[in-house]
Amino acid sequence: MRGEDMEQQKQIVIIGAGYAGMMAALRLANQTRRQPVAITLINAQDKFVERIRLHQLATNQALVERPIADMLRGTGVRFVQGTVTALDPTRKQITLQDSTRPISYDKLVYALGSYTERSRVPGAAGYAFTLDHASAMRLRERLPGVAARGGKVLVSGAGLTGIESATEIAEVYPALRVEVVTSDSLEDDLSIPGAAYVHETFRQLGITLRERTTINRLEANRALTGDGSALPFDICVWATGFGVSPLARQSGLRVNPAGQIVIDARLRSVSHPDIYAVGDAASFAPESGLSLRMACATALPMAVQAADNLSAWLRGKPEQPFGFGYMIRCISLGRRRGLIQFVDADDRPQPRIITGTAGALIKEMICRYAFEALSMQRRGIGILWWSRARSAGSAPELTAARLRG
Repeated sequence: MRGEDMEQQKQIVIIGAGYAGMMAALRLANQTRRQPVAITLINAQDKFVERIRLHQLATNQALVERPIADMLRGTGVRFVQGTVTALDPTRKQITLQDSTRPISYDKLVYALGSYTERSRVPGAAGYAFTLDHASAMRLRERLPGVAARGGKVLVSGAGLTGIESATEIAEVYPALRVEVVTSDSLEDDLSIPGAAYVHETFRQLGITLRERTTINRLEANRALTGDGSALPFDICVWATGFGVSPLARQSGLRVNPAGQIVIDARLRSVSHPDIYAVGDAASFAPESGLSLRMACATALPMAVQAADNLSAWLRGKPEQPFGFGYMIRCISLGRRRGLIQFVDADDRPQPRIITGTAGALIKEMICRYAFEALSMQRRGIGILWWSRARSAGSAPELTAARLRG
C-alpha cells in the first residue's frame, strides 16, 4: 500500500474503466507513486472495451483482447470487478452489486460513460441491435446468415456511429441491402464537401440513405415512420442517441436533463466537489464557457486534467481549469475509405477534408493512438498531442499538451 497505513492514505476511487477512467487511473498512479494515496479502479467487466472499434467487432473482425488486470500491472492501482449500484455522496461511499461492504473514498472520479438509448422509441429495445459490446457480439453471429440470403439491414441514425456501422456492414457483406434512416441530414453535422463524400461512398457501397425521416416504432421486421411508411428489415441497428447511467441522478448529484453530472471548469461536480466527472457522463455548467460532445477525443483529455487536478490536490497545490478545442472529426467508411473532417475549436465543420485511403489511414492511426496513449501512460512515457486549447473567455489557439506521468 505504498508503504503507508490505510489510515494515513487518501482513498481515490475511479468508477468506470473506459478510455476516461483508465487514463485517469494510469496517469494518477504515475504522478502519486511517492504519495500516501490508494487508487481503486472499479469496472463491471474485466476487459477493456475499445468502443470505437465495436463496428469492426460486429462484422466479425478480430480485435485484441485486453484484460484490465494486465493494463494495470505494476502501477499499484487496485482493480475491483463489480457493478456500482449505489453512491452516497454524503458518507462518501459506493456500494457494489452482491456486496454488503461499501467502498469509501476521499475523492471519486465518475467515468461510467454512456450507452445507446433505445427506450424513447417503442419496440427499439426488443427489435434492434446496438453497438454496445454484448449486442455487437450478438450482431456478429446474426449478420452472416442474413447476408447469405440477401437480406436487409436497417441502420437508424446517421451520426458517426450510424455511418461507420452502415459502411462497415456494407463493405464486409456486399450481398446485404443496407439502408440508413435519419431524422436529420448529413449536412447538419458535416461540411458540404464532407457530406458529398459520404453520399458518394454510400452510393458506391450500395447503401440507401433516407434523410429527414423519423422512426416512431419498431415491430418485428419493420420500422414505422412518422410519414406512415413501413420500412422492412431483417436486422435493425440502433445508432440514435445516447443515454447515461441513472446513478448520478439517483444519488442526488446535480445533473442536466440528460442525466449527466454538471461539472465546473475543474471537472468537479458543482453540487459535490469531491466528485470529479469525466467523459460522456459529464456536462459542463453553462457558466464554465465549455461545451463538449460525447467522444473518445474529449474523454482522454478530460481524464488527464482530472488526474492532474487530483495530484495537485494531494500536494496542496491549486487545481487548474480545463481548456480544450477541437481540430478534426474522423470517420471510418469501411476499411478502405475514411473521412477526416476539419472543424474549428468549437467543433463547427470547415470546408477542408481528407478522404479515401489517406482518410482511412489517418482514422486507423488515431484509433491506435487512443489505446497507445493508455499503454504509454502506464509505462510513464511522455506523449505529446496538439490541440486548440480553449477556456472560458479566451480565444482558440494551437497549443501542445504534454501528457507526462
